[in-house]
Amino acid sequence: MSRLFNQENPFFKAMGIVFDLAVLNVLTLLCSLPVITAGASFTAMHYVLWHMVRGEESYVSKQFFAAFKQNFRQATLLWLGCLAVIAVLGVDALAAQQLSADRRWMAFAALAVVAVAALAVAEMFFVLLSRYQNDTLAHLKNAALLAVGSFPRVLAIVVILASSAVLYISFVSYLIPFMLILGITLPQYCCAWLYNPVLRRLDEGKGRQAQRS
Repeated sequence: MSRLFNQENPFFKAMGIVFDLAVLNVLTLLCSLPVITAGASFTAMHYVLWHMVRGEESYVSKQFFAAFKQNFRQATLLWLGCLAVIAVLGVDALAAQQLSADRRWMAFAALAVVAVAALAVAEMFFVLLSRYQNDTLAHLKNAALLAVGSFPRVLAIVVILASSAVLYISFVSYLIPFMLILGITLPQYCCAWLYNPVLRRLDEGKGRQAQRS
């Protein structure tokens, strides 16, 4: 009986993770409502997630708001760029609808490639911003390099995020409760397990450079 209620029991550990993800999901949604603050919200979310996947002690609310405040300017600047890219892609998609059938699929294929590349770079930018201090252009450059250098992992991340978005859009009336509870953080938690080894290698590389210097 004592094992059943042991906090180290896999069931209780899993429920603890689900609870933290639910709290984090609510915070991410609420802090994204003004839209312009969504970038800072995503960055703060990633800050909490990489603590979680590394098994480090996490204080969801405290860590979230600390990271939100610290990275607000840089995250918002990049997020405004993301909104501009989304707007341009939307206009281009509408324009592609007017093309002939044979040209239309080529245009949509090109837009899909650009969208995937933009999503991959933006995702890695917010991840890097949540973990390291650097200027915005350096983060963008490093995010692009990671998207190429860790292509299989980043592609898997894009597939997870895109699949989740398609699923939510297709069944929005049925999945609203799930979206409010775990809709953002559960897919991103899965992504965190994919990018965490990349961050570990970066940390190890920085550690070796520090020892040599």
